[in-house]
Amino acid sequence: MLSVNERIIVVGKKSISNYLIDVAIMFQEGVSSIVIKGYGHFISKAVDLYNAVSSKMKESIKLDSVLIGSEPVAGKMKAYIAIKISRKY
Repeated sequence: MLSVNERIIVVGKKSISNYLIDVAIMFQEGVSSIVIKGYGHFISKAVDLYNAVSSKMKESIKLDSVLIGSEPVAGKMKAYIAIKISRKY
């Protein structure tokens, strides 16, 4: 369950740099944690996004959890990865 100060970014067809901007804006707006979620063949792109965020923001973020599983999406079971990061204060 998401808290009031938590957001989800579902990784899709946009470029990694667009998602990086989204993450930076969310943290700038005061969001305390973000879940980076990728389904199916976007799982690797979600991991790439985490690595890019980690590289750019270095010590200002921390990895909270990584969940791997499957859930129904549009009537079909889809594999996913959910990477939860938070901002250090």
